[in-house]
Amino acid sequence: MKKTTYLLLLAVTLTLIGCGKKTHFTLKGKIAGLKSDTLLVHYQLPDYKLDTILTKEGEFTYTFQPDTFTIFSLVIDSTNIYPIYADKGEEVEINGAADSLIVKGNGDNQTLAGLLTLLKNTPSDSIEYKVDSIIRKNSYSFTNIYLIDKYHVQDSLPDYKRIKELIGSMSGIIRETPYIMNLLAKIEHLTEKESNRNIYTLANKDRNGENITWPSIKDKYILIDFWASWDKKSVEAQDSLVPVLKALKKEKFQIVSLSLDLDKEAWLAASDRDTTQWLQVCDFTGWNNKLVKDQSIHSLPSNILLDKNRRIIERDIRGQALIDKVKELIKKDEEREKARKEAERKRKKKK
Repeated sequence: MKKTTYLLLLAVTLTLIGCGKKTHFTLKGKIAGLKSDTLLVHYQLPDYKLDTILTKEGEFTYTFQPDTFTIFSLVIDSTNIYPIYADKGEEVEINGAADSLIVKGNGDNQTLAGLLTLLKNTPSDSIEYKVDSIIRKNSYSFTNIYLIDKYHVQDSLPDYKRIKELIGSMSGIIRETPYIMNLLAKIEHLTEKESNRNIYTLANKDRNGENITWPSIKDKYILIDFWASWDKKSVEAQDSLVPVLKALKKEKFQIVSLSLDLDKEAWLAASDRDTTQWLQVCDFTGWNNKLVKDQSIHSLPSNILLDKNRRIIERDIRGQALIDKVKELIKKDEEREKARKEAERKRKKKK
């Protein structure tokens, strides 16, 4: 009887121990070239919180007991941040250099590791379309949170309409995560402020008395430069635009110089130089010009760079910085169009 009782207690004890082990999640690994002996852990699901991991010569083990499915990011440095998906009884191993880690695990960890390898071997001009395809095909995967943040939200010029469409293709369980809910709230807030970031109208006359409106300037990036003949600095700024236009002569780029002059003759005389290479407009209302008031232009010289949808990209950008920015935007447009055509070609081929 005693022996039976002992064996029963032993079985129960071993069962409890076994169950205890299955409730923990373990992350272990070794990362070469760390600049610090501390790694930051940023939790995103189920709650936002921070933790740290101490390493010894880059080696570490991090164990905790998740109450439910948990997502956290391992912040290695400012440019290398890796999401980890933690569930009860799972173990993930991460090894390698900070910029080329190899992640081993189950479930979404395994899925993301495979996706990162796939995207690493994808041409840069096709990555966004590849990411979009992955998100739509795997609507229930938590890896979508990482993909949409890395390849869309962190873009220098996020396409919020496209982001909303991608979120709409995700399952409810993904859309209801704190990150996605906060992202949607941010997008809604930005949409409310969009009127301050878009130039909807341009109705001024050029040197020949012709009305210049948006339909007359199609499919181009536009720099609106504010100046006046009576302001010496803004006249000098006008002259500095000559080499910019020469550098971007073959690109889809247009300069529109909007003068705050009140005197027509003074404006015509001051704008009759190299600046005739681009559009010169004026309505002779000075600081009461509608665009000047709407965009809170309070000093000269000032400028606004617009994308093809008349959305403000930059303010007060000049010289080489302006040239580089326009070339960067045009290159991105070309890459997206190339990828779109390739995706369309493959779609038709499948049919």
